Amino acid sequence: MRKGLVSNSLLVYSYVFIGQLQSLGCVLAYLYVFWSHGITMGDLWMSSIKSWQKDGEPFHTASGRTFSVDEQLYINRQACSAWQMGIVFGQFFNIWSARTRRISLFRHGFFSNKSLLVALLVELVLINLYVYCPHLNEFLGGAPIPWQCWAIVAAMGIFINVYNELRKLAIRTWPKNRVVQWLKW
Repeated sequence: MRKGLVSNSLLVYSYVFIGQLQSLGCVLAYLYVFWSHGITMGDLWMSSIKSWQKDGEPFHTASGRTFSVDEQLYINRQACSAWQMGIVFGQFFNIWSARTRRISLFRHGFFSNKSLLVALLVELVLINLYVYCPHLNEFLGGAPIPWQCWAIVAAMGIFINVYNELRKLAIRTWPKNRVVQWLKW
């Protein structure tokens, strides 16, 4: 009998559930940048045809605000930084919930793996350099983002951790339950 390296339930958990939640956090952080400038999703619809590029046209919102090409490029760089931060910071939260399959993180411990703590610290330093270091972020195509973008991704990460703690509790409490069997990976 051949045993797979990855179970179907782990694939569903990773790509269908957690992956989608992390993507939602990235999308909301990305869109928040536009919302913070008074640009709605309706304003953005099909706007990249004539705007949001170096040789583009001024961008007009439904509320009457106009953005120059330079302003558009800066906002676009901010949105790209928000997306990148969402991926990296989202994984910061995901690692806490993925450390164990069935044991609560509170029982396993937050600080039991020193290498993980160093890696997370390096990750946070690098993403902050990318987002907030003036010449580096411009060279890499980014720009400083509002703190609310971080809060959006943190809220999604906390939701994922709470979900996983409840999932692990259900697995430990009712291991033979048919619904709980779907939650195992």
